[in-house]
Amino acid sequence: MLLRPFLISLAALVGLAATPASAVTLTGVTVVDPTFDLDAAGLTPSLLGDGDVDSNGFLAFPITGGDLSAGLIEHDNSGVRLAATADTSLYIDLENFLIDISDPAASSIFADISTSIDGFIGNAPVFTFDLTTVSDPFDLDNPSIELLFSSAASALIVDFFGIPGNAEQLSGIQFGLAATSPTVVPLPAAAWLFIAGIGGLAFAGRRKKQLAAA
Repeated sequence: MLLRPFLISLAALVGLAATPASAVTLTGVTVVDPTFDLDAAGLTPSLLGDGDVDSNGFLAFPITGGDLSAGLIEHDNSGVRLAATADTSLYIDLENFLIDISDPAASSIFADISTSIDGFIGNAPVFTFDLTTVSDPFDLDNPSIELLFSSAASALIVDFFGIPGNAEQLSGIQFGLAATSPTVVPLPAAAWLFIAGIGGLAFAGRRKKQLAAA
């Protein structure tokens, strides 16, 4: 029954997102309390873009958009760099996190991945988590969403940094605890009328030019 309060809250947010009188965007923040021993793995983390550290000492990533009806929460222009402590010129960047909670029992966080050697690699799942065991995923002061390394992230990190052992040894290991607090910000219907009016004027202007040219 732990999932029910979350689903009720999510349903309320989705209801706002579906309001026909206005369009919406998402704001807010997602925080992560790292628990994985990066020092022991020979890695040094740093924040990228708009990533920050909040008053609790948690990593904080601004929510920049998404679609709650599809279970998607975006975090553009922020991320984390994992660099080799012995040689910081070797690093992996994880940016533009996308939380996918379309399946609460098998959710993922995707990121744009690039490295200091190969450049941009692509978008891939870096963490997995299960919301059905979380009582309050919105509590930013007490993160409780258990983020686990995905098999793809595990293989990349182990291979790239030459960490001894099986390339899948990080898969399923906890990276940290997270919480997210998306806030729906509706765009008033009046604003939509204004935008639509500007669009109509622009179209009319183009149409007039086409007629004049003919």
